[in-house]
Amino acid sequence: MACGGCGKRRTSPNVNTTSPEKYNLTGGMDIKSLNNKQIIARLEVFKRKFCKGCSIRYECDYASYLACKGLHKK
Repeated sequence: MACGGCGKRRTSPNVNTTSPEKYNLTGGMDIKSLNNKQIIARLEVFKRKFCKGCSIRYECDYASYLACKGLHKK
């Protein structure tokens, strides 16, 4: 769909093409400034995007995220 009256399409980068290695769970913030609910919610988004076929997806927590970062596909 065109973004304005000129009919040209918007050329913004696709946010869904981020690789798991470049995904920043903290969003550039210090991990100590986030509370537990925020970390859990961001981890769920990461798992939904990058860990669809992972066998340990539902047991994953922040410590295992640091070791794995979406690269552990079993």
